[in-house]
Amino acid sequence: MDNIKIKYPHFHLSDWPFRVVPDESFYSFMADRTQLVGDINTLLRNLSRQPASSIHLMWAWFGAGKTHTLRHIEYLCKTKVSNIIPIYIEFPKSTKNFLDIYRAFINGIDIETLKNAYLEIFTSPEKDKIQKKLHFDFPDLSNALMLLYQGNLEQQEIAIRWLRTEYREKKILRNINVVKPIQSAEDAIKVISWLIRLLSSGEVISGEVKRILWMIDEYQRIEKLRKSVIEEINGCLHSIFNQCPNGLSIIISFSGYPEEKRYPTWLSPEIKDRIGIEKPLLLPPLSKKEAFKFIEDILLHFRAYPSHINIHDRYFPFTKESIEKVIDIIIDKAKKSKRKDEEPKPRTIMQFFNLILQEADPLIEKGKMEAISSDFVSKILTNINLPEE
Repeated sequence: MDNIKIKYPHFHLSDWPFRVVPDESFYSFMADRTQLVGDINTLLRNLSRQPASSIHLMWAWFGAGKTHTLRHIEYLCKTKVSNIIPIYIEFPKSTKNFLDIYRAFINGIDIETLKNAYLEIFTSPEKDKIQKKLHFDFPDLSNALMLLYQGNLEQQEIAIRWLRTEYREKKILRNINVVKPIQSAEDAIKVISWLIRLLSSGEVISGEVKRILWMIDEYQRIEKLRKSVIEEINGCLHSIFNQCPNGLSIIISFSGYPEEKRYPTWLSPEIKDRIGIEKPLLLPPLSKKEAFKFIEDILLHFRAYPSHINIHDRYFPFTKESIEKVIDIIIDKAKKSKRKDEEPKPRTIMQFFNLILQEADPLIEKGKMEAISSDFVSKILTNINLPEE
């Protein structure tokens, strides 16, 4: 542990532990959430061992750590589960139609991963069979992918921007033997379906089960769209799933409060049917005990010298009492604001502890305060309200 870079030696922490905005340094671990971690590990193990496509729900209370959880799954796929390719997207705020979802998907694909998949396929014995099928079904995509791999830098750039729907001029597209731009939901369905099949074709080539894990965050935003757009997006997603019976898993992630119905009303019957009896990944608020463990885990993760800490330093720069005080204040403020739930949520916890640590930072660094006390917490949080949901 002596090689750890200590950014905040006066806190005995290697880095700033409370980040309101998701940060890559946090994606490698999950604080508390023991049940959820077990469910994620089970899901990834199952997906890595079987080819059949599947759809899963992630249902989180507002501020319960949904985005962090998806990013943690992405981290696990990239570092521990080599045959699952994660593609994370956020449902665009200004979505007008399925093409906006398509653009997010294309931007979420790692181009080098796509190039390597193309190389693996088109240097295999199955080359002619797959290439003929692709070229017959979608010659524009076939030509663009070939030049994405074999073309010069200019042609590769045009191919990428064509995929992203940025190039519509036929004169430019002729440089990569493409006839027309991607401009309809049908075009988008065909591109996504083919890319998923190409990226997950390892089983055909090498016998290894490969899978695309497409994670769509903030899917509840679909509820605010026109009925026709909701039907189009759900319908396109369903079509892609049908065209990829193997090698695709979709996680539809959304925020909301518990309802009597099992599924949100904005999910189409077809998608609900494809989910079947699969239980959703749930992220509820934390109990007081879980909230305490959440903070303890975060401090331990960023502790500079965990092996040298004695029991008195376990919660430094906080004390056990000051941590409990912050959580009690959060719960009390939730009760007074008459929220739908009064239990603390990860985002709120991070915001409150971040504020307190910012206030204590110069005082502890200059030796004006030994540790954060309950009185200091009360002083800082007296006039602080819970953030709006």
